[in-house]
Amino acid sequence: MTGIPHVLIIGGGLGGLCLAQGLRKAGLGFAVYERDDVRGLDQDRFQDQRVRIGPQGARALYECLPPEAWEEFTACAEGGGRSAFVTEQLRELLVLPQPAAGTPPQHTHHRASGSALHRLLMSGLDGHLVHGGREFTGYERTGDGRIGAHFADGATAHGDLLVGADGADSRVRRQLLPQAVRADTHVLAVSGRLDLAGARADELPEILATASTSVLTPRSDAMFCAAGLTSAAGRRGRAGADPGPADGPLLARPGHHVLWTYVARTATYPRDVDHFDSKALRAEVAGRIESWHPDLVRLVAEADPESVVAVRMLGMRPVEPWPPGPVTLLGDAIHGMPALGGTGATTALRDARLLSGLLARRRDPVQAIGAYESEMRAYGFDAVARSLRATRSATSESRVARTLLRGVLRTAAHSGWVRAAVFRDFGE
Repeated sequence: MTGIPHVLIIGGGLGGLCLAQGLRKAGLGFAVYERDDVRGLDQDRFQDQRVRIGPQGARALYECLPPEAWEEFTACAEGGGRSAFVTEQLRELLVLPQPAAGTPPQHTHHRASGSALHRLLMSGLDGHLVHGGREFTGYERTGDGRIGAHFADGATAHGDLLVGADGADSRVRRQLLPQAVRADTHVLAVSGRLDLAGARADELPEILATASTSVLTPRSDAMFCAAGLTSAAGRRGRAGADPGPADGPLLARPGHHVLWTYVARTATYPRDVDHFDSKALRAEVAGRIESWHPDLVRLVAEADPESVVAVRMLGMRPVEPWPPGPVTLLGDAIHGMPALGGTGATTALRDARLLSGLLARRRDPVQAIGAYESEMRAYGFDAVARSLRATRSATSESRVARTLLRGVLRTAAHSGWVRAAVFRDFGE
């Protein structure tokens, strides 16, 4: 392979677009192929997502985005973002401190609307670089050593390298690593959204309205709440909603809402829970938390019923090293993990930064991919393991273990070294 490689990126999510931005910044050729229509994709797929970005993810955005886009991100994203741990009666266990004043934003935590971040990552990538409506079906090595990517509409794209950034159900992974499988954690998560219109925001306690809050109970269940702002685009079309200025910043978010996720072992739900509609799911969770603090009960009882969904939590099993070649994987396609721990987006962005940087510096692209895969496997599957531990901890049947966890958090609230030890990799 000679000259500048052309990279085919399968998947237009956060990781794939961050890789595209990094390649663009390095002057490398690429094209992104997305299954869905890229117009409105930010609302269809990312509208209700609150993305927690750790320092590794922030550094990836800093290095991959053009300077003006990074400046917009730091100006509009919620830098730091408080994280709190409370009991089911909203008694405080621990609130993590904010970063020290003067810490550069590329070394801190951030929270952002998934739809807004997607729009930001799309900036500058016009229709010649991002192709929507292209459902990937498979790839093949061509006679000249290149890669041909095939799509459901009969089209074929050719490049020197192919990167599967096509999510947890990756078709690229299925062909490249058929032995790679996801394991069921036997935990079911039910999520919903409460919109805070007008005075409703003042009716919730500050910890729920302004922070990311983990609710830990003595039982084998938990809830996670994330306060956020709704993008103007996400509010267009709702009856009575003021969409805000159409030409405002990409990350402007005038609305306000709280997203909640209730988790418990799948075996504790009714057997037919997979067939529940959204109202039945909401009622199921409401019945489970009826003895909790009234404000937590309200989050569920008043949630928009159309927003309530259930997801079985899965995690990728570690994969033994494979020979490097012109096809590789990124983000959830290779190290998909349960959402608990908030590290999925950060790890995907970290992949994009690492891969684009290595491709820019190494003359042999396959050697660059080999170096990328070696490093990515180490930190990627470590992140999966930490997410799985968080999932098991949140739903543990051991009352002793859960009591000890709450005790450790109370101790960490008063001890800096305990807090540093427990949260060394928090959000990473």
